[in-house]
Amino acid sequence: MMSFKKGYIIYYLLVLLSVSTLSQGQPEEERYSLHLENVSIRDVFDEIEKKSKLSFSYGSRIIDDDEQVSIHIDDKNLEEVLKMLFEERRVRFLFVEEQIVLKRRRKREKAAVIEEPEVQKADLSYTISGYVKDLSTGELLIGATISVNGGSIGTISNNYGFYSLTLSEPKDSLTCSYIGYLSRFKAIDSKDMQVSFQLDEQLTSILEVVIYSEDSENIIKTSRSSEQKIRPESVRKMPALFGEKDVIKSLAAIPGIKFFGDGSTIFYVRGGSRDQNLITIDEAPVYNPTHLLGFFSTVVPDAVKEIQVYKGDFPATYGGRLSSLVDIRTKDGNMQQFGMDGSMGLLSSRLSMEGPIWKDHISYFVSGRRSYILKPVQKYNEELNDLHFADLHFKLNYRINDKNRIFFSLYNSVDNFEVYENPERISGINWQNRTATLRWNHLFSDKLFSNTTLYASQYDYYLNMNLLQGDYWNSHIDNFSLKTDFTWFINPVNTLRFGVKMAEHFINPGNYYENYNLFTLPNVISTKRSNESNLYLSDQLIISNRLSLRTGVRLTTWNSVGPAIEYLFTDKQLDAHEYGSGQLYNTYISVDPRFGMVYKTGKNDLLKLSYSRTSQFEHLITNSISPFTTLEVWLPSGPLIKPQRADQFTFGYSHRFAESGLKADAELYYKYMRNQIDYRDHARLLMNPLLEYELRFGDGNAYGLETMLSKKFGKLNGWISYTFSRSLLTIEDINSGNPYPSYGDRPHDLSLFLSYQISPSLELSGNFIYMTGAPITTPTAFYYYENYQVPIYFKRNNDRLPDYHRLDIALNWDLRKKEGRFDHELIFSIYNLYGRKNPVAVHFNKIENQSGQLVVPYNYYETPELTPTQFYIYQMVPSLSYHFSF
Repeated sequence: MMSFKKGYIIYYLLVLLSVSTLSQGQPEEERYSLHLENVSIRDVFDEIEKKSKLSFSYGSRIIDDDEQVSIHIDDKNLEEVLKMLFEERRVRFLFVEEQIVLKRRRKREKAAVIEEPEVQKADLSYTISGYVKDLSTGELLIGATISVNGGSIGTISNNYGFYSLTLSEPKDSLTCSYIGYLSRFKAIDSKDMQVSFQLDEQLTSILEVVIYSEDSENIIKTSRSSEQKIRPESVRKMPALFGEKDVIKSLAAIPGIKFFGDGSTIFYVRGGSRDQNLITIDEAPVYNPTHLLGFFSTVVPDAVKEIQVYKGDFPATYGGRLSSLVDIRTKDGNMQQFGMDGSMGLLSSRLSMEGPIWKDHISYFVSGRRSYILKPVQKYNEELNDLHFADLHFKLNYRINDKNRIFFSLYNSVDNFEVYENPERISGINWQNRTATLRWNHLFSDKLFSNTTLYASQYDYYLNMNLLQGDYWNSHIDNFSLKTDFTWFINPVNTLRFGVKMAEHFINPGNYYENYNLFTLPNVISTKRSNESNLYLSDQLIISNRLSLRTGVRLTTWNSVGPAIEYLFTDKQLDAHEYGSGQLYNTYISVDPRFGMVYKTGKNDLLKLSYSRTSQFEHLITNSISPFTTLEVWLPSGPLIKPQRADQFTFGYSHRFAESGLKADAELYYKYMRNQIDYRDHARLLMNPLLEYELRFGDGNAYGLETMLSKKFGKLNGWISYTFSRSLLTIEDINSGNPYPSYGDRPHDLSLFLSYQISPSLELSGNFIYMTGAPITTPTAFYYYENYQVPIYFKRNNDRLPDYHRLDIALNWDLRKKEGRFDHELIFSIYNLYGRKNPVAVHFNKIENQSGQLVVPYNYYETPELTPTQFYIYQMVPSLSYHFSF
């Protein structure tokens, strides 16, 4: 069986990495014969495209597709064919890579030409700028491509839909394109002007894109290593547990991102720990994105505009985590008309509304979700007093004028679990995430764009001992930040980005409160305050139409300030050092360089190279990998905890198979991590004022190969990906100083997603996942104490859970009519189709009784033999949900 798996993996890698390098003749040099009588000129273009494998690019004002023509030629090259076709028309042509670009011929020109004129006005320079929006909603589109006449000169819209393009030669039109939308041409003059695009969504099922990297004529400018996007439409197509579409769990589609297993939103990226992933909603960080003890994530799918994921080659604008950034942007709200979107599932329902308050100036968006699982569960547990989760997204979008725009957004999520024990006691747990973001976009000039953001983020975890008396344990985080980013579009080949950020952090690592007052006995855990300042600068330079470079640097200063108590060893004696309010007592300075390169080796081949250094100053302190606990303690860097740091190198290659629509990607990475945190044996992490002394520090090494073969268009689309990776930690006081696997070490990871459009109204999708089992620590020996068999744990992460795998399927039935705004669909899905029992834990505390049952021993006068047992959550889970929008 193992040889079969290895053979399959080797075969798959060979297929994925094989690239055809056979030389081909140039289409311009081949000979053509055409005999067409009284046909449209578009039919002539189609025939030429079929023979030459090139495509025409032109505006509707240049060529009338319905014009009737006749052409009869024999044994001519492509240049001669085009000259004959356009001799009587004011049209000239040029070859740009795989396109034949048509332009209006100047009056002085006597014939069509095949290259750009060499004579230019040396002093000519003008800037075209504007915004890219959705035609029907006014939603700003991120990452749209704006190019000159469909050629290689161009730019992309930023995170707020703005673009700027400075040109130094006369041009007559711009092309704007965006995946899933119809491209649009606009005429321009050779002068400074504002040109905004409103794109119409392409409502056709064959253009469904599940996961994509940037695909455009400006691929040199838009590509970077270890970056991918997930469109919210694709999240709806993926099979999901209980029909609950999950934004965070959809990240499992990306090579290099590994989830712990069933019932968990814990994930690891390229060998890093779970707290090394930064999740932001409209730029504000979310510290615990889980619902229902990890079964679901907190983000409402209907509220999401775009998800951008960075695993390496981090932009200098971002920092604070070692392994990944998940940047979630929410919808701005429809500027044109009222709209509603909703869904009803087995466990929860959600509803979204949007519309204009002042048409074309002010819009709103609100989205909420609430579970209704309490009553069904109470039938099996009458002591359950409350069990629910809820989310709320709210956003206002105010376009003051063409140069100023304001966004205000709120986000809140809550989980609550209560158990009625007796008339005087109700216990439970509760956790909440809250964020607020205020952003101001300002256009200083056609070339200089700024975004100023003020945001606050808060996270609370409550372990309620008695809700009726106000007895609880609480862990708390506050984050308040102000930052300003600038983008200077110097010219089409040079874009400069720079900015500054100031932040205040407050952390309560966890204290006990009695009758809502801080309980001072036996001890109080000191709260932590820190302030942070950042300066960052990056530059993107397009060296040629084959080579682009990105360079950047991020400077961070992290200060620990009072009031605080730090327990430090002085002359081999532990002393408590008290610091007054506002007193600065520790500082770290970090300089993080970034570098990226993209080189286009051929028409369909791309090489990517990057290096990035990242630093992390907030750390999650937990020694549990259980998916059923969200009991989390956070600590900042200070006198006893140094910042975590990582240096990551990546090398990537991609190839497009033009005719089949397939795209192959492969990326190698190596990451060296310093000041990694683990815990001494039997560490006590709660209610411990000496918590830092339970920690152990060392280095980590992670490396791997990520591969993907994808097809994005057509009735059948999807991808298959395979990742081989390792992640090892070396910490002096753990595992005798020998390297051991980190929790994110899952060497083999295979993922397959396929979607097939059965008919215009039916779509079938399936998802298969296979991963090596998660590392766990199991006993290396046993001894007997008073007839009780006691396990001995000597090595860290010396064993693994069984390999994880499952198959999910979903059938989407589109019920909408051809006309009208009302869209609705039924989604039937089966999670874990073949009922695989994927264990999430192994226990060593049970024996087998005479009936063959596994039970916890109670009679220690006899010598019990412990039997390892596995615990799994569910097998096959069918679900049905209904979604509507108008």
